[in-house]
Amino acid sequence: MDFVQFLNEVKMSSDREVQSIASSYGVDFSISEIRALRPLLDDISFHWIFTGIPDSFVYKVQQVIGASKTDDLLKMYINATRR
Repeated sequence: MDFVQFLNEVKMSSDREVQSIASSYGVDFSISEIRALRPLLDDISFHWIFTGIPDSFVYKVQQVIGASKTDDLLKMYINATRR
C-alpha cells in the first residue's frame, strides 16, 4: 500500500478502526487523540519524505498527543523512510 492510499484509508476509517491500525504498529492512541489528530491529516504532504516534517506541524501534533508520543512517532517515521 502506498503512502497516499494509506492516508486515505485512515481518513475514511472509524475512530475505533484507526485505533486498531495504530495499535498494530505499536502506537496507543485514545479516541480523543484520534479525533484531535484527524484535521491534521489534511496538512500532511508526500513531499515531507524528501524535505522533512515542518516544525510547525510537529508542534501541532505535540499539542494533541504530547512530546513523548510525538517523539516516538517521529522515530518510527525516520526508521520507515530509511528503508
